[in-house]
Amino acid sequence: MSVVTPEEREAMSRLRNIMEGIHTPEPTMSTSAYSQEVELPGAGQTTRADVSAMSDVLSKLNNISNHVVDNIITESVTQPILSEALQIQKLQNGIKVGRYQILVKEDSQRLAGKQFYSIYNSLTNDTIADDISLYETALAVVRLLNNGKFANSVEVRQLFEQDNAYTSHKVDAINFKRRLKTVRDATKQDIYESRLQASMDRCMAAKKHIKNLANAT
Repeated sequence: MSVVTPEEREAMSRLRNIMEGIHTPEPTMSTSAYSQEVELPGAGQTTRADVSAMSDVLSKLNNISNHVVDNIITESVTQPILSEALQIQKLQNGIKVGRYQILVKEDSQRLAGKQFYSIYNSLTNDTIADDISLYETALAVVRLLNNGKFANSVEVRQLFEQDNAYTSHKVDAINFKRRLKTVRDATKQDIYESRLQASMDRCMAAKKHIKNLANAT
């Protein structure tokens, strides 16, 4: 890897000071410098040596950057998560991953939670899915689609089915919780508490299933 020399650092510092209007002392010359052409810059002026030194530094930094980028691209071939990260583009109301967008939407009247997700094809603007409750579902589906799966494939359908189950059980739990607050009969309270707990358990089971399916993508 290229190393920036003390002389190059001094040249960079001098140029930065000049651009910021700071007085800079003239660079000292070594004895070997007397055999070369000598410039006598005025205060705040840049010499050809400064420019040349800065050019060398920038060239080295550029080579280092290119080397890092090359390594990232090479590694992304064998690291799917890194490859996906290179494709992600942040949008105003969501993200774009490969050929697809995940957009965040809100509806204050939505019982299962005011925030939900939609998936769109960036090339055709077709809606792949709407009203998805979990971000994990949306991201897993987009991964599958970018890897060549179709929207009606078994893997994608399983994710949608589990997300629908999660949503349904969550709505049930919310309804049982509301009823529990209004009922006064002890027997009915026990029934609603039991149903509330069962709905929450099914809701969490569906979410866990979605995560397992997502990890398999």
